[in-house]
Amino acid sequence: MAQLSLTRDLGNDGKDALRAQAVDAAITIIAEQGLATLSIRDLAQAIGKSTTVIVNQFHSKAGLLRAVAEAAMAADEAYHQRFLAEVDGVPIDHFSLRAIATRYIVGRTAPSLSFVRVWEEFVTDPEASAIALPQLTAWAELRATTWSAVLEPGAGLARLGPVFFPYLVMEEFYACALGWRLDYELLLQETLNGLLVDDLDGPAPPMTVLNWVVARLAPPEPPGKSFQAGSMPLRLLDFAADLIMEGGIGAVTNRSVTQHVKASTSTILYHFGDMRTFLAQAVWHSVFREIPPYLDGRRPLEQERPADLDAWARLMGQTLKLAPAASPGETGFYVKYARLIAQICVLARRDAAFQDLALLLRGPEGGGTFARREAVWPPQFALTRQSAAHFAIWIKGRALLNSTLQPADATTTEAQLREAAHCLAPRA
Repeated sequence: MAQLSLTRDLGNDGKDALRAQAVDAAITIIAEQGLATLSIRDLAQAIGKSTTVIVNQFHSKAGLLRAVAEAAMAADEAYHQRFLAEVDGVPIDHFSLRAIATRYIVGRTAPSLSFVRVWEEFVTDPEASAIALPQLTAWAELRATTWSAVLEPGAGLARLGPVFFPYLVMEEFYACALGWRLDYELLLQETLNGLLVDDLDGPAPPMTVLNWVVARLAPPEPPGKSFQAGSMPLRLLDFAADLIMEGGIGAVTNRSVTQHVKASTSTILYHFGDMRTFLAQAVWHSVFREIPPYLDGRRPLEQERPADLDAWARLMGQTLKLAPAASPGETGFYVKYARLIAQICVLARRDAAFQDLALLLRGPEGGGTFARREAVWPPQFALTRQSAAHFAIWIKGRALLNSTLQPADATTTEAQLREAAHCLAPRA
């Protein structure tokens, strides 16, 4: 699919025109095929030039990615200027804000918005996000400021300012995979309806759509329960789960897994039928294996309920922990889980076979949070099913932002959690 030029302002003659052409082509490759497919060689072929020409322009792939991020940032600034102009003067209340937010979230799934696809790829790729950190920081500030400005005139809605942008970040990944499905759009509007209520401590709106969606989903069983310890299928799943949590879904290939367990390349097909089925099983295996015991409703709680908000923030802060590169295993659960979900959503955008998996992740959002509410949340809060969904979506968006931008220390993450609790959770 041809993409509109995002770099016309870089110039129309000679070197500037060639640079603009290369950046446009790189953005098209990323948007249509993914960041992993972008190489200097393929880019040179796409614009009919030699690799030497590309290297002379950008010096390295890192230089190319920075140029792509700069072009995406310029395009998103223009997008948000148009967005603010469109909503300028609109009376902001519960009804109008739900319509605006729905249009914004679903609208950014449009195929023509190739710069949005760039951000999706950069946010889910630690190496790319490190290269483009200044642009990603500016992108986050732009969007947070934009939504604070939109929320400010709304009576009772400005309270959402600190949490709305992280919430949107995660919801947009779900929309990336599901935005053209009616069940998702109904679910999105119902969830936003509950998020935007004027009185957080008032009666919770009904959740008829959520109940309908969840009733149609078949919740997965932990894949590890189906296989004996030490068996070949479980060894395959264990190693695939390791790859997913350390390097992302793209790290899982037939060869990478079977070579490690010293099996033939037909072994996965023999036990799981095809790679899609195996990958879906490996995703669930990684989630069930990584979830902390205090968030796992299948296990008895082995600790006391937090006495107050500070104790709760310390407990949940572990899930947002950013580990040093040398010790990736220490990374918090939600940091790994949010990146995994985001990668699945990007994959589902290109391969419809993964859409049901994306809906299975989005549909019951907050179910575990709600199930553990009286064991994990402090007694001054009374989570509803819907507020649990709001918090679950927010914490994943927050985890993505924290892992993408400058690392946040424990003090910062605990402050973020306390702020979110006040914004999203009803009082007892």
